[in-house]
Amino acid sequence: MLKKLKDFLRAEIDPAFAKRAEIIFQYIEKYKSKRILDAGCGRGFYLYGINSYKFVKEIHGIDINEKYLKIAKNINQDKRVKIKKSNIYKLPYENNSFDLIICSEVLEHLKDDKKALKELHRVLKPNGKLIITVPNLNFPFFWDPLNWFLMHFFNKHINKNIWWLAGIWADHERLYNKNDLKKIIKQTGFKIIKVKEIIHWCWPFSHFILYGIGKNLVEKMNLNEFNRFNFKSNKLLSRIIAYFFRLPSKIFDEKIKLSNSVNLLLLAIKNKQTN
Repeated sequence: MLKKLKDFLRAEIDPAFAKRAEIIFQYIEKYKSKRILDAGCGRGFYLYGINSYKFVKEIHGIDINEKYLKIAKNINQDKRVKIKKSNIYKLPYENNSFDLIICSEVLEHLKDDKKALKELHRVLKPNGKLIITVPNLNFPFFWDPLNWFLMHFFNKHINKNIWWLAGIWADHERLYNKNDLKKIIKQTGFKIIKVKEIIHWCWPFSHFILYGIGKNLVEKMNLNEFNRFNFKSNKLLSRIIAYFFRLPSKIFDEKIKLSNSVNLLLLAIKNKQTN
């Protein structure tokens, strides 16, 4: 991976986000895709990272959140980057338009994930690659102990609209187990290449610390040192804290493998014979 991108991710405090991004950039480097779509680009982190690769000719991003799109356009001044407001159910592109599509942490927010996947299938070229990440239904106890306890003993979880306390369920319609994710991917015309589990070990209450408290402090108090969309600072303090949050995963993920994980990352291909 490029040094520039490694430096960005070393300062990323959320170990799950950092690991997802690392793998996504590795796949982009592997396949040398020329035309890429980030479906649900948010504030444009992946768009900014992808424009580091000279082999990419066009980088497209779509989202429905105008506030996020404004930030994405501000940080992405490269002429190859084209950002539009669009609904994922009806993309403003012709059939077979893209070599690679990223859809990271998006499907869980949608009412109709199958409809969205069919639309992504339509605009992906035959033999094109699709990279998806979603939150794992089988997440580690320490990541979100409160929801884990409620789900395992009462078949309930905290309301998704209580964003500061909802943990892994914040703004989410669903979480995915591995088999259900693979099933819906196959049903929408893709062939699965690989499924990866991301982050098995973490500090207790990681999600609440990172997002319930941390994200709110960063945004409300304008703490740019910890803002992942601030690409100009060397972020020394952020790197130190990021290293601390990565420690459990760094030490134990390979030595003591668990069946649960924070995220699932799936790589799929559009079969040649499909439209």
